Amino acid sequence: MAETLPALSEGEKQCLRLVAQGFNSKEIARQLRVSEHTVDQRVRTSLRKFGVPSRKEAARLFVSVDQRSPQSDTYQPLIYQPEPLASGPEPASSLGQPDKPDEETERPTLLRRILAFGPPLGGSTNELSIDGRILAMIRAAVLTGVGVVALLLLIRGAFTVLG
Repeated sequence: MAETLPALSEGEKQCLRLVAQGFNSKEIARQLRVSEHTVDQRVRTSLRKFGVPSRKEAARLFVSVDQRSPQSDTYQPLIYQPEPLASGPEPASSLGQPDKPDEETERPTLLRRILAFGPPLGGSTNELSIDGRILAMIRAAVLTGVGVVALLLLIRGAFTVLG
């Protein structure tokens, strides 16, 4: 391969840099605030431009050529690190109220999780602990069982009224 990059868009370059750092498409989509489909499309286009079969190979080639280019001298390799993904608003709210114990703020959250009837909407990540996941599965099984029993009783009642 030549010492120059094929004509890549800025989005394709961003995606390849993150692929080289080991991120998957979902994580890249979150960081760049685009859809996972957009990330996959950019990576596929890059694969075609580089003429390589795998995203890792394209990322490796891009990073090796990109580091030799004069524009990449802005940052020294291995010093610049991307910002970690934000975990949510909970850490900031707990820092704002240092005099409140954590137990008081956790109780309503735990109660809300127990009383919740379904998974979170909007594609948010599952941040439940193992115990929380097991509790969610038990809750789903119990609700499903109650629904099946109610449906069977409704059908039985309809047959006794009609029969």
